[in-house]
Amino acid sequence: MNFVNNLDWTLVVFLIVISGVIAFVGNYVGRRAGKRRVSILGLRPYYTSMIITVLTGITITAVTLIILVSVSSSMRSALENKAQLQETVRLLSQRLSTTQSELSIRASELNAAIEYQKKLEENIKEQSKKVKQLEKQIKEMEFDLKNKERALEENRAHLKELERQRERLTNTIAELSRDREKLKKEADLLKEEREKLLEESKQLKDRLGKLEKDVSELEKQRQILNSKLELYNLELSELKKEVDNYKIQAVELKKEIKFKEEQLNLLRHQKILFHGGETIIAETINGPKSEQEARDSLGYLLDRANEIVRSRYVQLGLSPPDKDAIITYDSDDLGFAIRSLKEEQRLIRIKIKNNTFIREPAQLTIESLKSKLIFNKDETITFRFISSKLPRNKIIEELDLLLTEAVKEGIRRGMIIDHLTNPIANVSYETLLSLSVRIKVKYSKVDSALVLVKAEREIYTGGPLRVRFEVR
Repeated sequence: MNFVNNLDWTLVVFLIVISGVIAFVGNYVGRRAGKRRVSILGLRPYYTSMIITVLTGITITAVTLIILVSVSSSMRSALENKAQLQETVRLLSQRLSTTQSELSIRASELNAAIEYQKKLEENIKEQSKKVKQLEKQIKEMEFDLKNKERALEENRAHLKELERQRERLTNTIAELSRDREKLKKEADLLKEEREKLLEESKQLKDRLGKLEKDVSELEKQRQILNSKLELYNLELSELKKEVDNYKIQAVELKKEIKFKEEQLNLLRHQKILFHGGETIIAETINGPKSEQEARDSLGYLLDRANEIVRSRYVQLGLSPPDKDAIITYDSDDLGFAIRSLKEEQRLIRIKIKNNTFIREPAQLTIESLKSKLIFNKDETITFRFISSKLPRNKIIEELDLLLTEAVKEGIRRGMIIDHLTNPIANVSYETLLSLSVRIKVKYSKVDSALVLVKAEREIYTGGPLRVRFEVR
């Protein structure tokens, strides 16, 4: 055991590595000479390559021995003191040259395996890592080995150990030969796998071409969707701004409602039921009618007025008075209205004459006005071009101005408007908001949209002005 520990392991490892390098270089030189068909002294290229391989191995071995003698003191000592070691090296060189000759003969078989060396490099790298680990361990042992060099020099028995090492190297070479056979078989398997992979690669390339076409189509669709998404994001940001504005307006409306409620409470305390001049019924009655038909129509309107007054009491949480004492009117007004209906179509308006307090009868004024057709059904009252680039709140303002123009046009043609109520009965703020969104989205690619205000039905003097929008 002490004899094994006294070995120069650095020299042993170096000899193993050098043997592999010599075999590789000799094989490479012989193979290159065989490929170029070099002929020396008229010999056949085959024998010429063998001679070159042998000479190359001898040359490299000689240079290696010179380097070893220069670098390793133990090697130099062995060469100076023991001729037996030289004989051993010579025998090993001859065996190596023989091995190189055998390897050169089989060089043609290894040409195919060389093509797959790249795939085996990963295994070689792993072995290199192991070699580095061994080198690290060897460096750690160098300090102990230097202390034992004097003992190794005095102990000449290390020659026997070198002989044993030679035998081990021989065994290692045999194992490497077996490994080479295994590698050859693996190379054949890898060749078959490579052919399969090439076929699969061809199929994958075909599929990849199809996928690239699909990807190009999807890319075009993505660009279209991105442009739409940018447009929707802009619209969303505008909507958020408008929502913020609406929130501010809602706060202001709440304040206004609170103020109105305070005014309403004040009016309740004053116990006013109706204000003077307030129109409670405005109805167009077709004519001419007989006297009895006219009386029946006006009686129906007076009954409705009675119910309106009673409902006002109910809204205030009060019990209404008796039916006979709830309303009063001038019989002359009623007679004039009956006579006018006997002649032509009239607009009958029932209004509150004076401020009416709770528990007082509501004094009514019956007006009979001439009624004529102001707008036909689907008639265009007014129109305006509205830019789709405007913010939605501006579009709503433009629509509101359009409705104001429609009211002015109705007044110009002879409509009688009750200023205490909204003359346009069927257009809410939600309708304007929906229409502004439609203009903003649907007509975003053009500069403006043509908005028409049309009569929803036939509209007479008394109204109300029921309209609808058309966008072009």
